[in-house]
Amino acid sequence: MPKYLIITRSWIYNGVTEGVLFQNGRAIVEDEFIKNLLVVNYGYIAELIKDEAEKKQFCSGR
Repeated sequence: MPKYLIITRSWIYNGVTEGVLFQNGRAIVEDEFIKNLLVVNYGYIAELIKDEAEKKQFCSGR
C-alpha cells in the first residue's frame, strides 16, 4: 500500500486534522481518500513515499 507524506503550509503545526496527527507540519497517511481530503479541502501538499529510507528522511524534520 502506498504511503504519502502530507505537508501543511505551516512547518510549526502540531495537531490533528481529520484524524491525522501532524508533527512539525508533516504527517504520513496510507489512505488515499484521506490524502485527497487533506489536499483538496485544506490545500496541503502530498508526496508519494517510495521506500522506508525516504520515510525516515521526511520524518526527521526540516
